[in-house]
Formats: sequence, structure tokens, C-alpha cells
Amino acid sequence: MSDPNGSTAQQRPKPTELANAAAEEARRRRLGLPPVPRRRRDPARPVRRALRWLVIVGVLVAVAFLGTSTWAYLTGQIGPLRGDEKAVARTLTLAGDTPAWADPEQIRCAADTIAKDKGSAGLTAAGVVARTGSGFSYTGEWPSALGSQWYAELLGCADGGANSWSRQIAEAWTLDNPRCLRKVGRPAIAGVLAVTNLRLTDEDLAAKNVAAITALDTCYARTPEAPTAAAAAGYREVTLKVTAPEVTSGTASIDDGAAQPTAGEDPELTYTLPVARGGSEACVEATTKVTYAWGTVRTGEPAKLCGKAAAAKIEWRTYEHACPKNMPKCAYMAAYIEGLSDNQSLTVTYRPSGDFKCPRKKPSCSVTIKADDAGKARAPGILVTGKKGTMVATAGSLKATYPR
Repeated sequence: MSDPNGSTAQQRPKPTELANAAAEEARRRRLGLPPVPRRRRDPARPVRRALRWLVIVGVLVAVAFLGTSTWAYLTGQIGPLRGDEKAVARTLTLAGDTPAWADPEQIRCAADTIAKDKGSAGLTAAGVVARTGSGFSYTGEWPSALGSQWYAELLGCADGGANSWSRQIAEAWTLDNPRCLRKVGRPAIAGVLAVTNLRLTDEDLAAKNVAAITALDTCYARTPEAPTAAAAAGYREVTLKVTAPEVTSGTASIDDGAAQPTAGEDPELTYTLPVARGGSEACVEATTKVTYAWGTVRTGEPAKLCGKAAAAKIEWRTYEHACPKNMPKCAYMAAYIEGLSDNQSLTVTYRPSGDFKCPRKKPSCSVTIKADDAGKARAPGILVTGKKGTMVATAGSLKATYPR
């Protein structure tokens, strides 16, 4: 029970205290002294007592924590790595199979974490590192589970928040968005990375990756469209610049069968295709192939991409020849033909009109010529002194008129 001032029965004075107080009161009355002033209760006393106990307990806890932390720090349980673990972490950081998309701090973080978790003895027993003298060397071989953990630590050390790893992988894998990566999950993606990038000593992880790869294919893998080509006509050749279509995910390339590009890089390759004669067509059969980082390949329908070489042509050009004595000022022209087949023979026919005449004033004259190894030929020159009319040269379907 409590009194109005909040004191409890347990706080009441003891009988001996009451008797001593009564004796003191009687003595002071006999001597004519004033009574002993009443001691007022201090309501803050319990609070101060509780605070004192809290301080004492806090100090004890702090001392215990400091001692435990000091022990853990000195033994390497917390704080920076020491000894062999530090050496192993350094080996993994500098010599391990580290992906290009991971930054140096991310790699160091992952190496420290796995070295602290497995210890130098564990990583040595697993065959990931080997002791070399006073240090360690990287072997390049990983058990499946440990390889998956290595990539899980790399992803977990990505800077930028909980989902930063998925953005990092989406960029490295050229994916249009990271949502499906997060849906598949970081452990599964770590397993895919381990299988595709590490030399694993067992096959345990490969079978587990089937579900992850199926999910990735469903999200990202698509059959691409056919490539396109821009053709440029050259002399007895065709230049085709073949371009794969843009893809939102994966890496597009051109599968050209047996053809050999002369320039360019995927996804844009240039082919220079020789032809036997001018105006001929040349083609490349090409297919778009999209490769995804986890090994899936999607191939589109083949496309026949063609172009024509520059057409063969005949033209009049001035021909140096001595003039007849009765014509000190004269002009000779000759028919030049390009774009023929190698060593091709053909007949050139001249048909004059007006003042233009063939030798011996024939209505037409012809000559057989032969192309060289470059498909070029020249007809003998002919005297052209007419002021009116034309001289027409024909060779098969080719035709040139002088003057124009």
C-alpha cells in the first residue's frame, strides 16, 4: 500500500529507528532544545539510484564488448585481413578471373569476403589457390559451389544499392532492362556467370543453370530480322556493305557462310565481290545471329543480298596518228571499251553519216579486237574530218556516237 506522497510500506522507518527518534525528541524537550526538523522525502532519489545502476551496467557491458572486439580484431575475426587470408585476397584481386564489368573496389571487396569466409586453408584445399613459397598463386580452377559464391560476392559488392548488381549485369550483357535479372535472382545469375566464365572442376552447377537460362531466354532471346545491304558498283566488282539489324538485347553479328568480308566489324561488314564482266550481279547470302552472354544463340532467316558491277562501256577518245600528206591538220578517234571479260574478243563496227566516211568510202567498216587481262580493249583509230554528220561505233549492245 502507498501513502499520498507515493511512498510504499517498504519505505517506512524501522522500529529501532522510530525508538531512537522518540528518545532524541524526549532528550531535546528536557534540555529545552527545539525539536529535530523533519527530513523531507527526496522524490528524485530512486531515479538517481536507477541511473547509477544503469551507468554501472553500461560500463561493464562496454568493457566486455571492448575486450571481445579486441580479441576478434587481433585474431582477424573482424577488421582488416591478416596473414595468409590477406595474401589470398590479394592474389584473387590481382590474378583471379575478374570480369571486365567489375570495378577494382568491387573485386577487392569480393576477394576479402571470400578469403575471410573460407580462409586460406579452405581456398587452398578447394584448389583455387596454391601455396607458392611464402605466398599464393592462382590456379584458375573452381569447384562449382565456390565459383558461384565468388560471383555472388562480386554482385553483392556492387556499389549503388540493392539492385545495382542487376543494372551492372544488364549493361555488361547488353540487355534492354534489368527487371528479369532481378526476377531470376542474384544467386542464379551468379551460377550462370560461374559456368560461363570460370573453369569449373565439376558439373554440379551446369544442371542447376537450366532453369535460370530458360528464364533468361524467355525474357530476352528473340529471333532477329534479316540483315540489309547497300550496294556500290565498281569496275568488274560489287561492294556490299551488309548491316545486321539493331537488337534490344544480346550482340548481333552476321553469319555469311563461306564469304569473306574485306573490311568492317560486326554488326557491319563490307564485301568486295569480283565479277567476270561489267554489269554482272554478285550476291552474299547472310544471316543475322544474336548471341547472348549466357550462351544462347538466335539465328534469323537467310537473306540473299545482291548488287551489280558497273556496266561495260564504249567511248570515243582522241588517238594519236600521223595525218595524211594532203591533210596536214586532221583528227583521229578510237573506240575504247572497258568492262569486258578477260581476253574477250569482239567486233567493233563504225557507221558514218553525213561528211564522215570509212576508209575507201565504205558505208561501214569493222574490226575485231581482244580485251586484255583487265577486260579493256581499244579499236584502231579512224580519221574523222567531217563537219556534218556522225560516226557511230557499236560493239554488241554497246554504242558510242562521235561527236555527241
